[in-house]
Amino acid sequence: MAIFILHTGSAMAILIAGGILLVFRKKTGFRNCFVLGWFWQVLFSLPAGIWQSLVGWPHISVSSIWTRLMTPLVGWPFNAGGFTVRLVFEATVEPLEWLVGHRSATVLSNMPYYDFLLLIQGGILAAIFAWRYKKHRTYKDRFVICMAVLFLVNSLLNVTWFWAGS
Repeated sequence: MAIFILHTGSAMAILIAGGILLVFRKKTGFRNCFVLGWFWQVLFSLPAGIWQSLVGWPHISVSSIWTRLMTPLVGWPFNAGGFTVRLVFEATVEPLEWLVGHRSATVLSNMPYYDFLLLIQGGILAAIFAWRYKKHRTYKDRFVICMAVLFLVNSLLNVTWFWAGS
Protein backbone atom coordinates (compact mmCIF):
# COMPACT_ATOMS: atom_id res chain seq x y z
CA MET A 1 0.00 0.00 0.00
CA ALA A 2 2.87 2.38 0.76
CA ILE A 3 4.33 1.90 -2.71
CA PHE A 4 0.93 2.65 -4.23
CA ILE A 5 0.61 5.91 -2.28
CA LEU A 6 4.23 6.90 -2.88
CA HIS A 7 4.15 6.30 -6.62
CA THR A 8 0.73 7.76 -7.37
CA GLY A 9 1.31 10.69 -5.00
CA SER A 10 4.66 11.60 -6.52
CA ALA A 11 3.30 11.26 -10.05
CA MET A 12 0.33 13.49 -9.27
CA ALA A 13 2.51 16.07 -7.48
CA ILE A 14 4.95 16.27 -10.39
CA LEU A 15 2.15 16.43 -12.96
CA ILE A 16 0.29 19.16 -11.04
CA ALA A 17 3.45 21.22 -10.43
CA GLY A 18 4.49 20.89 -14.08
CA GLY A 19 1.01 21.77 -15.26
CA ILE A 20 1.00 24.90 -13.11
CA LEU A 21 4.41 25.88 -14.48
CA LEU A 22 3.18 25.34 -18.04
CA VAL A 23 0.13 27.55 -17.49
CA PHE A 24 1.91 30.33 -15.59
CA ARG A 25 5.15 30.80 -17.54
CA LYS A 26 6.24 33.90 -15.69
CA LYS A 27 9.62 32.66 -14.51
CA THR A 28 11.94 30.35 -16.37
CA GLY A 29 14.61 29.90 -13.74
CA PHE A 30 16.64 26.73 -13.51
CA ARG A 31 14.47 25.33 -10.69
CA ASN A 32 11.25 25.75 -12.65
CA CYS A 33 12.83 24.25 -15.76
CA PHE A 34 14.14 21.35 -13.65
CA VAL A 35 10.60 20.64 -12.42
CA LEU A 36 9.40 20.81 -16.04
CA GLY A 37 12.08 18.26 -16.92
CA TRP A 38 10.64 15.85 -14.35
CA PHE A 39 7.11 16.71 -15.56
CA TRP A 40 7.96 15.65 -19.11
CA GLN A 41 9.62 12.47 -17.87
CA VAL A 42 6.52 11.43 -15.93
CA LEU A 43 4.27 12.40 -18.84
CA PHE A 44 6.35 10.48 -21.38
CA SER A 45 6.43 7.40 -19.14
CA LEU A 46 2.62 7.17 -19.16
CA PRO A 47 2.30 5.63 -22.68
CA ALA A 48 4.27 2.57 -21.52
CA GLY A 49 2.01 2.34 -18.45
CA ILE A 50 -1.08 2.65 -20.61
CA TRP A 51 0.21 -0.16 -22.82
CA GLN A 52 0.84 -2.29 -19.73
CA SER A 53 -2.66 -1.63 -18.42
CA LEU A 54 -4.36 -2.37 -21.74
CA VAL A 55 -2.34 -5.38 -22.87
CA GLY A 56 -1.12 -6.55 -19.50
CA TRP A 57 1.59 -9.06 -18.84
CA PRO A 58 1.28 -12.61 -20.16
CA HIS A 59 0.60 -14.24 -16.77
CA ILE A 60 -1.39 -11.44 -15.09
CA SER A 61 -5.01 -10.53 -15.73
CA VAL A 62 -5.70 -6.81 -15.76
CA SER A 63 -9.46 -7.00 -15.63
CA SER A 64 -10.76 -4.27 -13.33
CA ILE A 65 -11.10 -0.70 -14.55
CA TRP A 66 -9.40 0.54 -11.37
CA THR A 67 -6.29 -1.51 -12.17
CA ARG A 68 -6.28 -0.25 -15.75
CA LEU A 69 -6.48 3.38 -14.59
CA MET A 70 -3.87 3.12 -11.84
CA THR A 71 -1.20 1.01 -13.58
CA PRO A 72 0.32 3.97 -15.48
CA LEU A 73 0.62 6.03 -12.28
CA VAL A 74 1.90 3.21 -10.08
CA GLY A 75 4.36 2.08 -12.75
CA TRP A 76 5.71 5.48 -13.74
CA PRO A 77 9.06 5.06 -11.90
CA PHE A 78 9.73 1.78 -13.68
CA ASN A 79 8.67 3.15 -17.05
CA ALA A 80 10.50 6.45 -16.54
CA GLY A 81 13.67 4.57 -15.68
CA GLY A 82 13.16 2.54 -18.77
CA PHE A 83 15.54 -0.02 -20.12
CA THR A 84 18.67 1.82 -18.96
CA VAL A 85 17.85 1.88 -15.23
CA ARG A 86 16.52 -1.66 -15.44
CA LEU A 87 19.77 -2.83 -17.02
CA VAL A 88 21.92 -1.19 -14.33
CA PHE A 89 19.57 -2.40 -11.57
CA GLU A 90 19.60 -6.03 -12.70
CA ALA A 91 23.36 -6.01 -13.20
CA THR A 92 24.14 -4.55 -9.78
CA VAL A 93 21.41 -5.68 -7.40
CA GLU A 94 22.66 -9.23 -6.83
CA PRO A 95 26.30 -8.28 -6.12
CA LEU A 96 25.03 -5.69 -3.63
CA GLU A 97 22.69 -8.11 -1.81
CA TRP A 98 25.08 -8.41 1.11
CA LEU A 99 24.86 -4.63 1.57
CA VAL A 100 21.07 -4.23 1.52
CA GLY A 101 20.31 -7.51 3.28
CA HIS A 102 17.51 -8.78 1.02
CA ARG A 103 17.18 -12.32 -0.21
CA SER A 104 15.22 -11.46 -3.32
CA ALA A 105 16.46 -9.56 -6.35
CA THR A 106 13.03 -8.27 -7.35
CA VAL A 107 12.59 -4.57 -7.82
CA LEU A 108 9.88 -4.18 -5.19
CA SER A 109 12.04 -5.73 -2.49
CA ASN A 110 14.92 -3.39 -3.44
CA MET A 111 12.88 -0.27 -4.11
CA PRO A 112 15.20 2.24 -2.37
CA TYR A 113 18.11 1.12 -4.54
CA TYR A 114 15.99 1.28 -7.71
CA ASP A 115 14.73 4.74 -6.73
CA PHE A 116 18.32 5.88 -6.21
CA LEU A 117 19.22 4.78 -9.74
CA LEU A 118 16.08 6.45 -11.09
CA LEU A 119 16.89 9.70 -9.29
CA ILE A 120 20.37 9.72 -10.81
CA GLN A 121 19.09 9.22 -14.37
CA GLY A 122 16.06 11.47 -13.94
CA GLY A 123 18.06 14.21 -12.27
CA ILE A 124 20.63 14.23 -15.05
CA LEU A 125 17.95 14.31 -17.75
CA ALA A 126 15.97 17.03 -15.95
CA ALA A 127 19.14 19.11 -15.49
CA ILE A 128 20.06 18.79 -19.18
CA PHE A 129 16.51 19.72 -20.15
CA ALA A 130 16.51 22.68 -17.74
CA TRP A 131 19.84 23.97 -19.07
CA ARG A 132 18.71 23.68 -22.68
CA TYR A 133 15.17 25.02 -22.14
CA LYS A 134 16.42 27.96 -20.08
CA LYS A 135 18.87 28.80 -22.85
CA HIS A 136 16.43 28.61 -25.80
CA ARG A 137 13.00 28.95 -24.09
CA THR A 138 11.26 26.77 -26.66
CA TYR A 139 10.27 23.16 -27.09
CA LYS A 140 11.10 23.35 -30.80
CA ASP A 141 14.78 22.93 -30.02
CA ARG A 142 16.10 19.87 -31.87
CA PHE A 143 18.09 18.72 -28.86
CA VAL A 144 15.01 18.79 -26.60
CA ILE A 145 12.95 16.92 -29.21
CA CYS A 146 15.71 14.33 -29.58
CA MET A 147 15.84 13.91 -25.78
CA ALA A 148 12.06 13.39 -25.68
CA VAL A 149 12.12 10.78 -28.46
CA LEU A 150 15.03 8.89 -26.87
CA PHE A 151 13.29 8.97 -23.48
CA LEU A 152 10.06 7.64 -25.00
CA VAL A 153 11.93 4.86 -26.83
CA ASN A 154 13.81 3.94 -23.62
CA SER A 155 10.50 3.78 -21.76
CA LEU A 156 8.79 1.66 -24.42
CA LEU A 157 11.72 -0.77 -24.58
CA ASN A 158 10.99 -1.59 -20.95
CA VAL A 159 7.27 -2.15 -21.38
CA THR A 160 7.40 -5.95 -21.07
CA TRP A 161 9.40 -5.93 -17.83
CA PHE A 162 7.25 -7.39 -15.07
CA TRP A 163 8.08 -4.87 -12.34
CA ALA A 164 5.09 -5.85 -10.19
CA GLY A 165 6.82 -8.97 -8.87
CA SER A 166 8.55 -12.14 -9.91
